[in-house]
Amino acid sequence: MPTACDIWQDLTEHVAGCIDRLGSGEFYPRFFQMMKSLAQIDQYMVFEFAPNGEYATCRLAHNVASPDLGLELASLYLDGAYLDDPMLKELKASVLTQTDKAPWRLLEKRGLPPVYRRRFFNVPNFDSKFSFVVLDPTSQHLFYVNFYSKKEEGFAEGQLDSLKLISSLIGSLLLKHFRDERKQRGVIQSLLASGLSEREAQICNMMLGGHTAKSIGIELDLSESTVITYKKRAFKKLKINRKSELVRFV
Repeated sequence: MPTACDIWQDLTEHVAGCIDRLGSGEFYPRFFQMMKSLAQIDQYMVFEFAPNGEYATCRLAHNVASPDLGLELASLYLDGAYLDDPMLKELKASVLTQTDKAPWRLLEKRGLPPVYRRRFFNVPNFDSKFSFVVLDPTSQHLFYVNFYSKKEEGFAEGQLDSLKLISSLIGSLLLKHFRDERKQRGVIQSLLASGLSEREAQICNMMLGGHTAKSIGIELDLSESTVITYKKRAFKKLKINRKSELVRFV
């Protein structure tokens, strides 16, 4: 049986892996592995809310057993069901008024309104969810993080304690990732709009992140010569000759 020291050492390695991939698509597999070491989570949902109520959007929807179901449930939630989410209202009020030093909650389905319970718990066969909120101090956007469990007894006591202890760390990782992801998406869209193919834009973006042709090849499972060819094509389209010009272009 692993000791507490083993568990926290494993967690430290997972956190380091997440930090190393912040802002990229490789972040999510590492994040899911980290969470798996803490608790059995059957679905992940993260929603972002603008401070003035202008919009709500889904930043992460992953159902482990059925990815399509996760997307369907996220769509239903954003279609107005979030207005009936009692936990969201409670957590939002606590973090905005700073009256709660531990803005997390555990919700069991039997305490929910029938329609809401049927849609979001009975259909996907969930029994409970652990939720907390993170407030972005810069944009004042609120991020609502939800982890669902199918077990009838919900999260085991040890798992629940772990989630409580590192909810702040999880929130900080996700917030940093979403910020970096948005920046990266802006770079990619700018490169695509300039006539680059998706692969050319991806490679240029990785170059801006400090990657070499060799490391890009390892990450994307391409030969170094293939990466160089993509780079040359991209630079020709952008009418530039070196990385410093690519930085100025972006």
